[in-house]
Amino acid sequence: MGSETFDQRMERACRDREIPGAVLVAGDISGSFRYEKAFGYRSLKDPAKPDPMPLDATMWLASCTKLMGTIAAMQCVERGQLNLDDDITAILPEIGEQKILKGFEQGPDGKDKPILVNRTKVITLRHLLTHSSGLGYDIFNPDLMRYRATEGVSPTLTAVKSMKDSYTFPLLFEPGESWEYSVGIDWAAWAVERVTKMSVPDYMEKHIWGPLGIESMSFHPKTNPACMEKLTDMSERSGGAHHLFGVPADPEGKVSYTDNRVWGLEPDGFASGAGGFGAPLDYQKILQSICANDEKLLKRSTVEEMFKPQLSEASRKIWLARLAIPEVNQTFGGFPAGIRSDWGLGGCLIMEDLPGLTRKGTMTWGGYPNLQWFCDRKAGLSGILGCQTTIPGDLKVIGLYQEWQKELYKKYGKEKL
Repeated sequence: MGSETFDQRMERACRDREIPGAVLVAGDISGSFRYEKAFGYRSLKDPAKPDPMPLDATMWLASCTKLMGTIAAMQCVERGQLNLDDDITAILPEIGEQKILKGFEQGPDGKDKPILVNRTKVITLRHLLTHSSGLGYDIFNPDLMRYRATEGVSPTLTAVKSMKDSYTFPLLFEPGESWEYSVGIDWAAWAVERVTKMSVPDYMEKHIWGPLGIESMSFHPKTNPACMEKLTDMSERSGGAHHLFGVPADPEGKVSYTDNRVWGLEPDGFASGAGGFGAPLDYQKILQSICANDEKLLKRSTVEEMFKPQLSEASRKIWLARLAIPEVNQTFGGFPAGIRSDWGLGGCLIMEDLPGLTRKGTMTWGGYPNLQWFCDRKAGLSGILGCQTTIPGDLKVIGLYQEWQKELYKKYGKEKL
């Protein structure tokens, strides 16, 4: 396989059912360098006649939506409608009412009784955007799962009642004192709704998607033909998920079609942390705008703020401790061991040069069904890999993404980096 090109490697990965298919899009800020290709299949529902992946295929973007939610919030900061360091609970009283979950004790009936204490520190928009507010995800955090059990609720990514009800639960720590991947950006976007008097999709259509000529994005794909007609089916790797960490239990298992979409096509509400659908081809337009700092979405000074390290020392310590757990690191996209990193407003910041790859200050993140993106402002390069497999932290996809990045920087960067 020594002479195999990257494109041939991708084709082989799809042919051998290492992955179902993928869309890869990248470009530089000048527009002179472009990579956009689709590999494999949009659907494996009929193995005898798999449906080829179109370049403009749409996908569940999951946590890739968080960057869009952050941009919406930062636009409101620019207008003076929100402030990064004000008490956000004046606008979001639902989370202001929540106490901090400190553990459990047994009640007289032998059942768990949550130990809840009052919060003493202010929750800010900056906390919400950097996962340092004290909020979490009840589907991912064992303590919140246990708390939900006391309510008779089974955590799920799909809202049980309304979206806001499903995302209202106790804090896990004092704001700014730790780090927990969270529903904070969902709440930040609901703050946008309240100060602008516009729904999340209406707001994004007017202020993010529209200015960039994006038509494929939606929170309810069944209402948007441009999204629904090219929506990619889901696949799942055989062997199921790891019982503790939720990553694939058998990294070498083959993928096949599944009707488990994880996130519903008609959710009750608009989740700016996980609910977006759209084409990676269009998502790249957002990355391009931010990378070029072209002011189509945000002022230059706002983008500069987004790319500054935001975590307190205490929060950063916990974030890095999470990354040191291999399976957790895998879930977050597979960062090099021991890498220096922080959080900006919109994604993780890589705080060192990676030889032959991204430069210091690169922002990156991804989405649950194995999407990954990066925005390297120093090199002037950004890109996204879109895939749709239902178990996050897939080593096959991570490996191909990392090979693709090497290929991109080799082609683009010899004389520029």
